Amino acid sequence: MSVTLEYSSPSKPENHPKKRENGFRGDIQGLRAIAVGLVVLYHFWPNRLPGGFIGVDVFFVISGFLITSHLISKPPRRLADVGTFWMRRVKRLLPASFLVIFVSVLGIWAFAPETVWQDWGLQAIAATFYFQNWFLAINKVDYMAEADAPSPFQHFWSLSVEEQFYFFWPIAIGLLVLVAQLKRLSVKNVALTAVGTVFVLSLTFSIYQTEADSGVSYFSTFTRIWEFAAGALVASLGVRIYAAKTDLVSLIAAWGGLFALLFSAFTFQGEMAFPGYIALLPVLGTALIILANSQHKYSPSRLLRLKFVRFVGDTSYAIYLWHWPLLILIPYMVSDFKWPQKILTLALTLAISVLTQKLVELKFRNFITTSHLLTAPRFLVAGSLVVAIVSGSFYVVSTSRIEQARDIQGSMNQVIDAVGAECFGANALKNDCESKDLRADTYETVVPAPVVAKDDQPDVYEDNCFSNQGTDFQERPVCTYGDGPTKVALVGNSHAGHWLPTLQKLAEENNWTIDTYVATRCAVMGEAQEFDAKAEVKGCADLGDWVTSEIEKNDYELVISSNRQSRPVVGFDLDSSTAPAEKAYEELLSDWADTGTKVAVLRDTPWPGYTMDSIPDCIAENPDAVKKCSGNKDKWIPVDPQAKAVDALDNPNIVKADMNDQFCDDKTCYGVVGGIVAYWDHSHMTATYAESLSDTLAQRLNKKLGANDIFSG
Repeated sequence: MSVTLEYSSPSKPENHPKKRENGFRGDIQGLRAIAVGLVVLYHFWPNRLPGGFIGVDVFFVISGFLITSHLISKPPRRLADVGTFWMRRVKRLLPASFLVIFVSVLGIWAFAPETVWQDWGLQAIAATFYFQNWFLAINKVDYMAEADAPSPFQHFWSLSVEEQFYFFWPIAIGLLVLVAQLKRLSVKNVALTAVGTVFVLSLTFSIYQTEADSGVSYFSTFTRIWEFAAGALVASLGVRIYAAKTDLVSLIAAWGGLFALLFSAFTFQGEMAFPGYIALLPVLGTALIILANSQHKYSPSRLLRLKFVRFVGDTSYAIYLWHWPLLILIPYMVSDFKWPQKILTLALTLAISVLTQKLVELKFRNFITTSHLLTAPRFLVAGSLVVAIVSGSFYVVSTSRIEQARDIQGSMNQVIDAVGAECFGANALKNDCESKDLRADTYETVVPAPVVAKDDQPDVYEDNCFSNQGTDFQERPVCTYGDGPTKVALVGNSHAGHWLPTLQKLAEENNWTIDTYVATRCAVMGEAQEFDAKAEVKGCADLGDWVTSEIEKNDYELVISSNRQSRPVVGFDLDSSTAPAEKAYEELLSDWADTGTKVAVLRDTPWPGYTMDSIPDCIAENPDAVKKCSGNKDKWIPVDPQAKAVDALDNPNIVKADMNDQFCDDKTCYGVVGGIVAYWDHSHMTATYAESLSDTLAQRLNKKLGANDIFSG
């Protein structure tokens, strides 16, 4: 989450509230302090404050109120006025943000593993030019990006939304005022009507888009404009409406708004579909506090005006800019990042933020006065070019290093020469290879190189073979590999898809044609599983019947299936979903076997995600201690209800193959096995490692199925 702020210059506290109706509002600075505090605490301790991300929404409302108040009182009448408005905004925001981006890029280069360089270099460029929200919406909300480490620039998404708002809002308000004057209408009424229309349209779209695709809607400008419009509506009511009040109604309204914020912060969960209608509570709560402007002696405004709260509010922009990159980069510099380290990081954030506010924000604002506004564009263009060149160079260098590492076959030969064929890949687990440190501590080289391993994925990804949430699982592509007479179906979610390289090698050896029936996240079991939208729940559940009909129609000789249980069955939590899922699999597997085909279930592979985010990142961070990229077998081996269903059925035509001894010994599962990086993220096999398992899988399936006609090679 991120925050950017529209500032009034800090002023002295006002002793008589009614004298300052049109001036500085200390309670708004206090709201800023609450908002940034919520977001920062959420980022550092998400389990303690699960809904702290609503601090962003608070800032959006504040910005909508302040900007609209300013524009209505001094509407732009010429294009030059709009340019002046833009320059005032960017001179306050860009110097500090450019500094943070520049320092973050240097920090990445110095401390972060090169597996993240390319992605983070792109995000640095996106942050520099304020389209980070759309970069994240396009690239970071799908299943493929689930294991990607958050970048130091991720929080720039909200700055991007706000800068986009700042771009068009002065033009819109200027046109509204012009229309009102030409038609001799009340500016207030025209503004209320137009802003109210924007509020309703954007909120309606936000509710629709959040239901359809909550990931994209979170970052979309169009699903967030209504939050700015909520503040703009308060501004459009006029200064008399939100003047300082001491009555009981304003007191109740102020406390009610504050309660709405705190309730949201402590009860909302990151898994909720957001923003949508759920965001109404913190948004309207913030608008209510601003509208009430209560100066009652028991009002929360007294708390919001405290010196320390005001100090945090004055420094909140810098605090937000710095806390996130420090939170991301410092764990790469220290061995542990727990409470003591987090407290020190917060202290460092505050110290750097105070210096940034005093030496960058205020200095730059004072340097470029109204008479010097013409110099601002030159400075800002120069600054953006410097940051963009540094970020772009960083991206080019990282891309070049990846290209140099793409010779997987050459690296493979190098590893085999180093470890010997008898200890290469899964052989290291069955032969006496421990003495050569092949699993214990170090590898001089691994294959694929960590920066390449992230892209060492099966063809089903490049070929877009997955049925996915974005289409409510209604688009169901079937991809075909091989052209032999023996027809084989591969069924399941991505943990079926990552076996494709293994099966492609078997297809070449045994004259197979493989058809894929794979989905993202949805375990193909014919049972309803929890998703954000009802259409997704139904679409996933319907995949079981669809696959059964395809098996009946295509007369497959072998169906191979594997699934990871990542979504709970409807009505259960994930831990209690095993029993209903097992029952659903028993029925579905029996239906497949009744068509006359043989069915082989591949037990789900170990899941490093229980203890780490990314195997390639871990290897890049620990090139001389890859044992850190291993895990306890009891933690990594997942429960697999589909494999349990096979045991319960006891049908000779439905068999199970457990390949987990190719990843684990008696106690430990490995992220690197015999010189091969086993996973391209925190869950899925690299294509290189999957291909190396083909002979072992063929032997086990052939033995269980007695299917010499299938394994003819």
